[in-house]
Amino acid sequence: MEQTAGRPAPQSDTNKMLAALCYILGWLAIIIAMIEPGKTDPFVKFHAWQAFYLGIAAIVVSFITFGVGWIIIFILQIYYAIQAYNGNYFEVPVIYGLAKNQME
Repeated sequence: MEQTAGRPAPQSDTNKMLAALCYILGWLAIIIAMIEPGKTDPFVKFHAWQAFYLGIAAIVVSFITFGVGWIIIFILQIYYAIQAYNGNYFEVPVIYGLAKNQME
């Protein structure tokens, strides 16, 4: 997971924290995406939308696998939160494709 070339760095440590929280609290991601700084900071917006769709996927996988898959997704969410807090951009497979339109 590396910083994607050509994408702006987060504007502050607070924005990195907000991006990380989006992954841990998926329902919060949609709220952060709709208010400041989610509207103006590309880093927060990127992670908020990606985390929102990841949260939806977590719910779907939970129902399909009767909760077992949720544990794996929860571990991934923590990993993604750490990566976001470190200021990294990364594309979650499949999820990025769904969220990409919202990020632009």
